[in-house]
Amino acid sequence: MTARMTLTPQMAEYEQKFTDGGEVRWLPYLMYFHPANHRSPVVNTDSVGFRYSESLGVEYSAADCDKSSSVRLLAGSSTVFGIGASSDSCTLSSRLSANDPRGQRWLNFGGRSFNSTQELMLFTLNRHLLPKVDEIVLFSGFNNLGLARQPKEYRGEHGAFFNCHQFFSAFAPEQPTHSSWSLTNLFGKTLEPEPPAPPSMGEQIDYAANLTLQQLDIWRALAKDMGAKLTFILQPLAGWIRAKGCSEEEQLFAELDQAGNFTEMYGDILQTRVREAYAAQLREGAHKMGVGFVDITPLLAEALGPDDWQFVDRIHFTDKGNDLVSKLILDATH
Repeated sequence: MTARMTLTPQMAEYEQKFTDGGEVRWLPYLMYFHPANHRSPVVNTDSVGFRYSESLGVEYSAADCDKSSSVRLLAGSSTVFGIGASSDSCTLSSRLSANDPRGQRWLNFGGRSFNSTQELMLFTLNRHLLPKVDEIVLFSGFNNLGLARQPKEYRGEHGAFFNCHQFFSAFAPEQPTHSSWSLTNLFGKTLEPEPPAPPSMGEQIDYAANLTLQQLDIWRALAKDMGAKLTFILQPLAGWIRAKGCSEEEQLFAELDQAGNFTEMYGDILQTRVREAYAAQLREGAHKMGVGFVDITPLLAEALGPDDWQFVDRIHFTDKGNDLVSKLILDATH
């Protein structure tokens, strides 16, 4: 049995319907979102596709909550959605609800594999579902940086998105076909253009930071209109926290590296200097627009012991990891 099946059996449930290799639900405007009305012991979604949170045995979600009570909102991508959690009660939003002394419910507004544009679109398209919102925490940042190395024609003004190759290939103009007697086939094949060199790491950081801040300013305007407090928290990666993980993490990372290409694709992003440069730009930009900013990596690094198991992969948390990070979020935003 593999380390993933032994240590994180819940991941099989996510891979079935909540990863790129699973069931992708294509949608207008957002590109894709989670399956709606999904039911299982691990993950449950409402009629729109938002994941349920749980507090004191009561389940609630963006499309299925008490409209008479104000709420707090946790927005972001797959870490907020809760990839890695063994049940809805163990996600970040559920742990925030359990650990928040104010007693308010936190809604899960996470969209798996979303960039900052999709996170914002998800909110604007579904704001009408919400009761009064007192606070919004954006727990995000990695996907914009990870996608910043995509070709310029994929990134555009609003950022590349996961599965964008499928999108652009599907809508590419049809190329003319050549018969076996065409000049192209008789005298040589048409040469494919060389792919452009990826931008430098500095250019990737600049692009990702500018895009994130561009969307954050719109969040700021929306939060101000709603009378909600807004904080941006730069999400942590395993490599930003410590050079070597606990025993469970090292087993999982080794197995994942054999099965996939995360380190090959994003290994350079895991460097501390990259996080520091990215965080510095985000902090400065957020400060200029009057939005709270938290780089949670140093806080988490200080809170973790060498044997504490935080990550199920290099991005997503264990149940105990979600509980710990929820407490750090509350401490940092109070």
